[in-house]
Amino acid sequence: MGWSFRAIALFTAFAGGLSSMRPAHAEAPPPAPDWLPPKVNESGQHCSPLAEHRQANKLLIACGAAGVWEFALDDVAPRFVRSYAFAGDVVGFFSESDGRLWVKLQVLEARPFAAAGSQPAAVFPDVAAATAPATPPLPNTPPAAAAAPPSARGQIGRVVSSTPGEATISLGARDGIQRGDHIEFGLESTDDQESEEAALSREVIAVGYVVNVTAKSARIRLGLNESVPVAAVATRTLGPVTGSLAAPPRVSGFWELELYARPFVAMDELGGGALLSGNIGYRFNHLHLQAVLDPLGFAAVENRHSVTVANASVIASYDSQYIEMGLGLGAQTVNESGFLLSPGSGLAVAQLIRLGARDGLNLTARTSVVLFHSQFQFGGMVVSGQIPVTRGYWLLLNGGGGNVGYGYGEAGLRVLLAGNGLAGSKFLTVTAGGVGVFRAANCDEFFACSDSASYGGPMAGIGGEWRF
Repeated sequence: MGWSFRAIALFTAFAGGLSSMRPAHAEAPPPAPDWLPPKVNESGQHCSPLAEHRQANKLLIACGAAGVWEFALDDVAPRFVRSYAFAGDVVGFFSESDGRLWVKLQVLEARPFAAAGSQPAAVFPDVAAATAPATPPLPNTPPAAAAAPPSARGQIGRVVSSTPGEATISLGARDGIQRGDHIEFGLESTDDQESEEAALSREVIAVGYVVNVTAKSARIRLGLNESVPVAAVATRTLGPVTGSLAAPPRVSGFWELELYARPFVAMDELGGGALLSGNIGYRFNHLHLQAVLDPLGFAAVENRHSVTVANASVIASYDSQYIEMGLGLGAQTVNESGFLLSPGSGLAVAQLIRLGARDGLNLTARTSVVLFHSQFQFGGMVVSGQIPVTRGYWLLLNGGGGNVGYGYGEAGLRVLLAGNGLAGSKFLTVTAGGVGVFRAANCDEFFACSDSASYGGPMAGIGGEWRF
């Protein structure tokens, strides 16, 4: 047993020598400010501040396993902007003479042990002498497990191809990418695309998730109305995906055409009719111009008068992601005109408002005020509600009517047939409900009145939307 005591003594002396090599005064981490402990990043992590770096009105904090946190130094209090993940714990910063910023990482690694029978790099002499020869492996012993692929955090890839709703990147299984991983897409704002400074200033345009992986590439699913250009930067992230059902991003720079038909049968009559509607418009950056025909309706039955209704206008509106407001001019029929006034038509002023995202959860209303026989009257109102169900499917609740001479209500489903909401997309809408069209009696000053007409019944609707 003498050799074992000598080995222990040697180990103790060796450990003491290592202790003496440590710096006498280790750098203490900065104290955490009062506003930092309650904050969390996109993954719900808290920050344990180890170092900080200021850049004008921007503060960067090294938060260990939580990465680097960026704060904007506002006049009131620091405002959290986002966090950055790295392949290791971030413990500090340092800058080169040219101003390039680096982060200090502390990485935990795993390496395979030396093969059986090989000489270790360094052992105690007594232990080496007493070590018995290694036992040969059994014949059926499985080979050692392959080393795990390297982590993809911090690795930079590029978009090699892009289609509506999807993108293919140059990172794959050999880079540690797996199905379900979140991939962040960004645009470089500096010429030095490999530096950490460039990563910190990168503009994020979308975050998608991996749906398929090969050795050298991966296919990423994007959210509705999202797209990324070829050659955009792609990195793995712990942040949430940006695709949203309730509030997808607004898209612009395309023409929009919508056509709908709602045929109906007239109850208690032999006949029926239809409500037709449509609009065509162009969406600029924050301007939406459109020409609207809603409705163009008619009804005809056996042995009675037919009825026609119409409302058309041109509308210009301010259009953003969550709200749209506009005004327009047009003309419409006035089939409910009041006593001693004959039905006719007049000049109409249209108002439009939308609350919510165009391709998400929204409520839209369009009203009209008509100038008829030198006085303003209520012309009509159309209200539409849209509720997203899942990707590419929306529930619709629509209704409207007024003195223009009709009224209707319907429920339906809107479906994305092709595309991702951008130019080239196609939508199908099917509805069911009820409709009625009418025209008031025409009375003169001698109280001689013609017959009024009112026809209505169940309807089924179908329509389409095209973006180009």
